[in-house]
Amino acid sequence: MNALKSRAFFFKVGMKKKISCYFIMLVLGVGLGLARAEEINRIVAIVNNEIITFHELQKAVRSLPPSVLTRENSEEIKKQLLFQLIDQKLVGLQIKRLGIQISPEEVDKTVARIKQDQGFTNPDDFAAALKKEGLSETEFKNKVKDQILRFRLVSREIGSKIIIPEPRLREFFEKNKSKFQKTEGIHLAHILLAFSANTPTDEIQRQKEKAEEVLEHLKKGEDFSELARKYSQDSSAAQGGDLGIFISDEIESSVREAISTLKPGEFSQVIQSPQGWQIVKLIANQGAGEVAFEEVRDRITEQLFQEEVDLRFSQWLQQLKDRSYIQILL
Repeated sequence: MNALKSRAFFFKVGMKKKISCYFIMLVLGVGLGLARAEEINRIVAIVNNEIITFHELQKAVRSLPPSVLTRENSEEIKKQLLFQLIDQKLVGLQIKRLGIQISPEEVDKTVARIKQDQGFTNPDDFAAALKKEGLSETEFKNKVKDQILRFRLVSREIGSKIIIPEPRLREFFEKNKSKFQKTEGIHLAHILLAFSANTPTDEIQRQKEKAEEVLEHLKKGEDFSELARKYSQDSSAAQGGDLGIFISDEIESSVREAISTLKPGEFSQVIQSPQGWQIVKLIANQGAGEVAFEEVRDRITEQLFQEEVDLRFSQWLQQLKDRSYIQILL
């Protein structure tokens, strides 16, 4: 009996040792896990009453193309990204302070317009394109929302206060006349019903039928620009389908052949091209020469306005930094 008791005692002690070891390892494991979590969630910057975590910084790093980040420049790149995150945080705080908002419906409409401009008629094609960029559709919508809010902030705080006077526009034109020379070429517009290599056959056929319907509207005398704005699935739709001026060699062969017999103001039949079904209009055959100020006034205004916005935004952001509490803990 004593021997049995002795064996039982050692069995119990042995079990206790094993349980104790297991418990210690479990605690160590949890401790290591917590240490990793603390590393990921540690604060790398404080911006007023907001924080930026190591996780946010690492996410920004992962969004960079692999070729950008090297062992030699990694620390410098991380610092630059952190400064960008601080700027974003400051802008976000100003958006909140001023009560600038956007509805989910507005975001959805903008995303739909982006899809149309980029020719994404198939949801799977759009999802695949986002996946290549490492984004989900929800993340993409959040980025669109942030961009719109930022645009509204800049328009309110900066853009609304900028006026480019006429003398400055004319002075810029006179100093840069060589940049506004007309080049000899073919001025085109188009209406595009897009598809890609991954688009199902039945969808391609539906796009063709829609293109044929648009062509019938044109034949009845309806305005090309208005139909382009309504139906074209290309970024040029907002400009009435205007593609600008091309030299002959720049034009895809199927399109070049289709417009070869057109006179200015005429349009082609429905053409199949790598981008989709197209109806192309020949606006003009343009010769080389100088342009008048009135022809490029809007372009100059847009360029100078954007330059002024960029300059004033940089100054505005620096002033915002100067009166903010910013602590870097990286």
